[in-house]
Amino acid sequence: MLKLATKLAPTTAALETAFRAGFRHAELYLDQAILADWPGALERARHYPFGYALHFPNRPELTADMLRGCVELYRQLGCRSLVIHQPMFDRYAEELLRLEPALRLGIENHKLSPEQFAAWAERGPGLTLDVEHLWMFTHKGAPLSVVLATVQDFLRRWGDRLRHVHLPGYWPGCREHRPMYCGRDLVFPVLSLLAEHRFGGLIVSEVSMEFQNVAELTMDVLLFEAWRQRYDPLLTG
Repeated sequence: MLKLATKLAPTTAALETAFRAGFRHAELYLDQAILADWPGALERARHYPFGYALHFPNRPELTADMLRGCVELYRQLGCRSLVIHQPMFDRYAEELLRLEPALRLGIENHKLSPEQFAAWAERGPGLTLDVEHLWMFTHKGAPLSVVLATVQDFLRRWGDRLRHVHLPGYWPGCREHRPMYCGRDLVFPVLSLLAEHRFGGLIVSEVSMEFQNVAELTMDVLLFEAWRQRYDPLLTG
């Protein structure tokens, strides 16, 4: 069964909002300040019955203590994956894996051409597929059918290394990081492809701060439930 998550900073207010909206999984955004006080983030996160993944900081210059804090959060929250951008993977993966060899790193695709996208998928030991980035940058201006065909091909060729998925409600010409319900025509078929592939990681409604309120987040939970009732093949065996 697919698992819906939201992305947030590990603050009490953000965690409470996500819980009240009906989410039971979360991707925790990390930065230097959060990792400098990782025990506090751990204590707050443990107050909520979420299944967790982590998003590694996007900026470099992390101390050894911060790296250890990231690994401790991963361990103690029983995280499913650690999302990381390519430059940070290149710089910190060796040390992170030395601290925790079982770390499930998922390198995220970003501003890649179609050829670069294929190379990223081919070489990455673990992958985070950002569907919004795929449409915004890799297939900019292409019809939805092209994006869906690429997702299907990606799952066929590299799905065994897929750790995590970002799936906001993107549509060409609109702002990024909108709620899922704003891009139903993209979200529903991608969810169906992931279900057919029996994807076991988290699918994240990655939204901007302005949408991180109970009303907007609840709309995404309701959309996901509507999809499950109509499309999820796992519900019927």
